[in-house]
Amino acid sequence: MLAARPEGQILICIARRSLDDGSADKLRQLLRSDLDWEYLLQMANRHCLIPLLYVHLSAVAPGTIPQRVMSRLGDTNHQNTQSSFFLTGELLKILECFEANNIDVVPFKGPTLALSAYVDVGLRQFADLDVLVHKQDVPRVKELLISRGFKPTPALNSAQQAALLRFDCAYNFDNEQGVVLDVHWRFVEQHSLLAFDPSPFWNRLAPLSIGDKEVLTLSTEDLLLVLTLHGFTHFWERLGWICDVASLIDQQKNIDWRLVLENANKLGVRRILMLGLSLAGDLLDASIPAEMREAAETDAVVKRLAHQLQEQLFVERRAPLGLFEGATLNLRMRERKRDKIGLCFRLILTPRSYDWMYLALPEWLFFLYYPLRPIRLAGKYAGQLLRGSNDRRTPTNAERKSLS
Repeated sequence: MLAARPEGQILICIARRSLDDGSADKLRQLLRSDLDWEYLLQMANRHCLIPLLYVHLSAVAPGTIPQRVMSRLGDTNHQNTQSSFFLTGELLKILECFEANNIDVVPFKGPTLALSAYVDVGLRQFADLDVLVHKQDVPRVKELLISRGFKPTPALNSAQQAALLRFDCAYNFDNEQGVVLDVHWRFVEQHSLLAFDPSPFWNRLAPLSIGDKEVLTLSTEDLLLVLTLHGFTHFWERLGWICDVASLIDQQKNIDWRLVLENANKLGVRRILMLGLSLAGDLLDASIPAEMREAAETDAVVKRLAHQLQEQLFVERRAPLGLFEGATLNLRMRERKRDKIGLCFRLILTPRSYDWMYLALPEWLFFLYYPLRPIRLAGKYAGQLLRGSNDRRTPTNAERKSLS
């Protein structure tokens, strides 16, 4: 049952920028429960909701929360606020550096999402920075970042870097100050078969003020698709990601929903969009238009998966999806037959990071990665099957009881 524990219900209650009277009353009622405060704080941190938990508890129940809890929560929130403002300052420095070197760059998520969805950098919990650049600029970006004290993680040779640019979607960098920067040229890896070409996004950029500086970031309509895609690729493990979607929708009142749906249909991600909207509406009462809610509710695949995800949201140890489970899920979420067929081939044939990190080929031999991947997969899973058959034995009575 979803959020059977009151601590989970509290997190669902506070996962929004502001509380109406009904939500505030519900929160006060939940706070009268016999709460495991350690568990609540741990789960709030796991779901990236520390700032919202602190703000709403301080406003709704001042003086009623154990002092040790509020003191610890306040300290954690203060650290988050300091980190958020530090990262925001670092982002502005990076943007200025790119602009001075005539490199087009678009920040998204991180501070820009915090401002767009929450109107306050300190209300969103984030630990890294994300920017979008043109693919052809990535080598220049790498040189520029290295000159400013960043290092790529992991370090790649020229062949591996060429493979990264062809098959992956982002290059990660960090520095000694703890700034983690993800440089994207697309939003998903090649193996996903999502035609998520970011080129049209560059023509729909929207201005956003960060302090006294105006930057260009993704339009609300494009950002909404990126957020729902990101949440889906991570199986919506964090309530904070659902909160991002709900808060963005509630804060940005002039969303062109016709354009959102049109783009989702073009990209073949309609179900992925509907899943994100369904979670934001059902869990956090986001102001989803009636026609969008109806579209999500009448799709049996979306409805089943939304229910499954809600049930698993507060499971403490969620097993990662294996290759076949992930492939099955992706197939279910594709509404177009050509995408389902293409996905099967891509999953089997398209190289992933392990393939080109394990065996670095020169660019003119990249075609060999395509037959090598299915050979490697066949060897890997055949080995697992053989080991599994050799390990079979009759379980003891104690083992039977532990499994019953």
